Amino acid sequence: MLLEHPGIDLRVEIAACLADIAAEAPDDVAPSAATLAAVAVDRSDQPVAGELIRCFAILAADRPAVVGDQTTAITAVLEHRQGYDRHGLRALARISTRRPEEVVQAVPVLAEALAANPTEHGRTVLRTFGRLARSDVAVPTLEFVERAVELVDHDEAALRRDAISCLGDVARDDPGAVEPVCTELEGALSDDDADTRAVAALAFARVASENPAVVDPVRTKLLDLLDDDHAHVRANACAALGYGDVDAAAARLTDLTNRDPSPIVRDRADWALEQRS
Repeated sequence: MLLEHPGIDLRVEIAACLADIAAEAPDDVAPSAATLAAVAVDRSDQPVAGELIRCFAILAADRPAVVGDQTTAITAVLEHRQGYDRHGLRALARISTRRPEEVVQAVPVLAEALAANPTEHGRTVLRTFGRLARSDVAVPTLEFVERAVELVDHDEAALRRDAISCLGDVARDDPGAVEPVCTELEGALSDDDADTRAVAALAFARVASENPAVVDPVRTKLLDLLDDDHAHVRANACAALGYGDVDAAAARLTDLTNRDPSPIVRDRADWALEQRS
């Protein structure tokens, strides 16, 4: 390959061309993934590495499993380059959709990128962490939970929502990891954004599945959400109240079971009533 030839001075141009080809014909570039990764690692402090990482990000959109084999190289380049290359983070995010076990090794780099620039990298990184939490892979550290908590009241609604959603994903399999920070999520139950209210209620539900007492401080807010205009908010509030075994919700849950226009809400309300001890 020309990129490996010692006499070639057009490596950046060649790498950029390969990225463009990957966007149109990924099958033409995929067989060279290992070679491209080796060049990127060898020249991680040079501009060509940036173009190659961009190529991997593009290729991962169509061939995440193929690029997954190069996760170690991509992680090594990100560790060496300054600024946490957004294309590299995007490549890892796309790999996580098919090969989450490969991305576990990149958790420290992802966490550092989130801490360094949450506004630029937050949504990509938080969604990656969420996929890891939802997968069956063992994540060696959940230190990123603290980073996510720092963003639950961020000014940017989408970033705020992704942070809370990430915490909810963690709570799905490890409620205890999120329980200590539930007080930081209380305000999100009253957020102007419906999706944020929904993911916050879901996070409380998942933590309450192990410790019902976490619902007590937010009982009134969750009861109010039973009258929310959005069905997914009402459904998640039902789940949280069901796990929290809130007697005060019984009458309203019965009404939702019989009258709510959404079948999901009716089913969730009926389930919540069945959980009462």
